[in-house]
Amino acid sequence: MTAFYFELNHLSYAYADGTKALTDITLHIPKGRKIAILGHNGAGKSTLFQHLNGILKPTAGTISFDGNELQYNRKALKALRQQVGIVFQDADHQLFSGTVKQDIAFGPLNLGWSSKKIEEKMAWAVAQTEVEELLNKPIHFLSVGQKKRVAMAGVLAMEPSVLLLDEPTAGLDNYYATQVLQYLAKLEDGERTILLATHDIPLAYEWADQIIVMEAGKIIYNGDPIALFYDEELLKRAHLERPWVFDMAIALQNKKLLQENIPMPRSKDDLQTLIEQI
Repeated sequence: MTAFYFELNHLSYAYADGTKALTDITLHIPKGRKIAILGHNGAGKSTLFQHLNGILKPTAGTISFDGNELQYNRKALKALRQQVGIVFQDADHQLFSGTVKQDIAFGPLNLGWSSKKIEEKMAWAVAQTEVEELLNKPIHFLSVGQKKRVAMAGVLAMEPSVLLLDEPTAGLDNYYATQVLQYLAKLEDGERTILLATHDIPLAYEWADQIIVMEAGKIIYNGDPIALFYDEELLKRAHLERPWVFDMAIALQNKKLLQENIPMPRSKDDLQTLIEQI
């Protein structure tokens, strides 16, 4: 069995008006990884996600999932979308049932599972996203943050192997953005792969074990989160700023207050621990 969920080979996509959204992307997405995708608006992050979920079909190139090239008939797409769940940036594009409970149940019901299995998977998804108190609420009464949690619950209830999150913290304050990280931590099982497209650089730096940077429909970086932020030329090209935690650690090293060979802190707590040891 392949160690990759996805294998993309020379993938390109152009919209009907000729606009090139993705250009010659070759990418392998391993199992059990936490991958953040960075890039400014129009870089191609959302378009890439829609290819991984089968919403869009490549203009050129191929996509394989679990060793099999994607097929675009109804049966194949249904099977793919059980395994590859996507949570859109705007939850209103995803939520359409009358109540929260009905919306979360929609996906599992369409998979033809038994009533017992549906109840089990829904209960698990509801617990992971902490929406128990919302189950009987109409969708239109929910806040932006609540809608994002419900959209995530609806996808998780289908028990996907790959979770695609498009700007999950957009429109959320710091408290709810931090909660997203806590929800994601619950989903890590060594097998599930989570891809998170975001403009939140500190979140990506703290959370990801792999970062992909996109620009103008191309991948210009794919690798270690720490090494990325040493590459000033690439950061400038992609219009990315260093996380403040990284900058602070560099400043302390320049002042000889931290050794240069220490593991770089990835979070505020990591940095605080290092400072307390000075």
